[in-house]
Amino acid sequence: MFTKLLNKLKNADFILVTLSTVACSAMSFIFSVYNKSLVSSHLLGIYQTCLLAMTYMNYAQFGVLNAYNRDYPQALGRRDMDEAGKLKNTAMTFMLLIYAAIFVVFEAWVLIYYRGSIGTESDGARYAFGYAMCPILILLKSFDDMSNATVRMNGHYNKSAIIGFVRTLLALGIGVLAINVAGYYGLYAMTLSSAALGIIMFRNDAFKGARLQFDWPYMKLMILGGLPLLINSLIWTIVQSVDKFVILGFLSTDDLGVYSVPLMGFTTMVLVPQTISQVFYIKVSHLYGAHQDEKELLDKAGYFTSITALISGAACLFVFYVMPVFVHYFMPMYTDGTAATQILVIGVAVYSTTMLYGNIFSVLKLNKSLIANSVALCIFNVIFSSGLVLFVERSINMVAIGTGLSYALYSLMLIIKLSRRFKYSFSKLLIRSWGPAVALIVPGLIIYLLLL
Repeated sequence: MFTKLLNKLKNADFILVTLSTVACSAMSFIFSVYNKSLVSSHLLGIYQTCLLAMTYMNYAQFGVLNAYNRDYPQALGRRDMDEAGKLKNTAMTFMLLIYAAIFVVFEAWVLIYYRGSIGTESDGARYAFGYAMCPILILLKSFDDMSNATVRMNGHYNKSAIIGFVRTLLALGIGVLAINVAGYYGLYAMTLSSAALGIIMFRNDAFKGARLQFDWPYMKLMILGGLPLLINSLIWTIVQSVDKFVILGFLSTDDLGVYSVPLMGFTTMVLVPQTISQVFYIKVSHLYGAHQDEKELLDKAGYFTSITALISGAACLFVFYVMPVFVHYFMPMYTDGTAATQILVIGVAVYSTTMLYGNIFSVLKLNKSLIANSVALCIFNVIFSSGLVLFVERSINMVAIGTGLSYALYSLMLIIKLSRRFKYSFSKLLIRSWGPAVALIVPGLIIYLLLL
């Protein structure tokens, strides 16, 4: 009996990963709340602006990491260990080369462009520090992501969860200390220390036996194979940046600082279903790599999606109820962001139920459809976010409504496209995704409105 129970827990490895993610998300949430009690919205706006640069630096790897994350688990599914090792060595080598070059070039630019501000107590000095941190952060974060993903793709989900929890706990302590000592400059400490600790703790399981491999033709193949995924991911990043660009273009840096509260709600809301979806993505990749059966893939994805949707609905209600309380008591300088947070998490909750559906296009290497889907979401977001701000009201609430509508419409589009392409039941796809989430969210919102 005890052995059977252990086997069931092992098969449900996503549970520990999810619990770890919830704990890590909670710690990041605590740090976000804490730094907003000490740092003004203006300084946080500068921080958010600098992080935009780091976000786009991630794409300098030209799709090599994307190809690795797609092809490595399929190679493991085929038991082709030579190919799996070659993928790891090549990806690691290419990323070291490209990010080292970026570090040198970008740091030189910062020194030249901000030479008159460095060392002063000015916004220019703060921008210089933030931009200087970007190549360091993206180098560490990229290898941290690769090592964490490798450990999971090797099947060690529970170990990944435990290490993730420990390193985030340590990083939280470092971040809190740094924010008290250095204020604005300490905002970067938690991300920096978390990535560095992750690389150190994952290195034996992720990079054991790995070596530098300068196989230029193979690198080219990985770039060509991963570039469509990179373009898709880039479009996704643009989608997730549209609201920030709209605020910087039509509102102000202070408004971007206040909008960090809705962004915090977004991150809290989406992280749990996103993590579950990543685990299930690896599982369905193994499944498809072994059997090459599209119907089996859709059936299994539908089952996993129902689990994700149920958790998405619960996460949405949690954020919807809890965020206003935290903002009021712990972040009084940011109360203007409360309504925008609640608006945004509802739309994102609907979208998060279909994350795994979106991954199916990646598993089947339907690159044109993958890119077309992301372009459509980008267009939706630009139209709704900027349109509402320009023609209804210049406020972050309009930005949140536009973003939420965009994600919800994208989610529906995915369901329609999967149904038509694979001649699969539309109602089954809809019920398995939106059904569990809506069943939780709608009653929860009604109760909330009645309690007002």
